[in-house]
Amino acid sequence: MKNRKGVTLVELIVAVTIIMFGMLTIVGISSTTARSLGESRTDGLAALTAQSRFEYLASLGCTFSNGIATGLSGLTTNQVYETSNRGVTERYKVELISSVVGNNSIMMYDTLTWETRRITRRQGFQSIIPCRNGA
Repeated sequence: MKNRKGVTLVELIVAVTIIMFGMLTIVGISSTTARSLGESRTDGLAALTAQSRFEYLASLGCTFSNGIATGLSGLTTNQVYETSNRGVTERYKVELISSVVGNNSIMMYDTLTWETRRITRRQGFQSIIPCRNGA
């Protein structure tokens, strides 16, 4: 029997199989990571959308009638408004909260809905804008 240098067919098949399983593992991990990053981006967009809405509504200021707050400038209280932006649907409304001392507040509700690959996500936020004396 001659002393041959090189690899046998069995050794080659084993080596290719090991490399193939390693590559499949790397592809699976990168796919999961990419999906998670995409979902995180949409989650962040939803939170930013709610924050922007609250800042915008707070900037409108309260409307007053006879020194009592009656709502926000340009918005009807208890009406639901809906917008969509980059896959995030937003529904918001404002309500007047009466106060015993006469300084009413505005309650803002914001519900955001968006799709992920697995589920429909929904997140609700609320905030209060205190209305100072309208004089």
